[in-house]
Amino acid sequence: MSLVIESKKLKRTGYLAAFLAGGFLAAAFPVVYMMVKADEVTMLSGNPIDILMSANWQIMAMLNILVSICGACMMYYAEYADNGIQKMSVLPIRQGNMFLGKFTIAALVLSAMVVIETAVLVGCGEYWFSNYRFDLAEVLKIAGFQIFVTLPTVMLMLVIASACRNMWVSLGIGVILVFTLSILPQDNAVLSLFPFASPYQMLPAAIESGRTVLFLVVCGIETALFGVAEVIYLKVQRCFE
Repeated sequence: MSLVIESKKLKRTGYLAAFLAGGFLAAAFPVVYMMVKADEVTMLSGNPIDILMSANWQIMAMLNILVSICGACMMYYAEYADNGIQKMSVLPIRQGNMFLGKFTIAALVLSAMVVIETAVLVGCGEYWFSNYRFDLAEVLKIAGFQIFVTLPTVMLMLVIASACRNMWVSLGIGVILVFTLSILPQDNAVLSLFPFASPYQMLPAAIESGRTVLFLVVCGIETALFGVAEVIYLKVQRCFE
């Protein structure tokens, strides 16, 4: 029920359109890259999907993060407009369930973005690499990994947005975090686990370095901890209202 209500709230905000536009924009990068550097790239040895991700995923992941930041801000801007969230506090509605509904929607739309981007990477591999053979299991693993390592960032951004009445404050915090953490060395095992940094990690590189399980476990724990932190914040906030 909470998921249906949250979906209706976002109907007129342009939320879904923004995510789809971001997904298609990110997916356009490997196509443009291959149109410009096809001769050079096709001469490289290795798995075509690994080559394409190494060349394009950093900018694609950054766009995913930026769209997720804007999406979280849009979600809570709609709540704080005209004191809507204060009015709902007197209704028999748990704000924790409302937050969970928002996170579920954000995760589903992020998944749609990553699926679009992965499908385009596969399409580029099929079109430009004669030796590429489509492997559905491999593609699903890549898409699932990229979604999972982005979830802590989505959850943390929703926590930030829920705590800021002014959308521009939460947006500014998100953008600062994006550009601060994007300049950190991505090959450092500890720094790469931070939210806003973990989405840049790629499954092929994680497998090569033996960190796949580490990323999955830590990102799962981070997502759960941020969710618990939001529940605690909502309880404390209610005590002081």
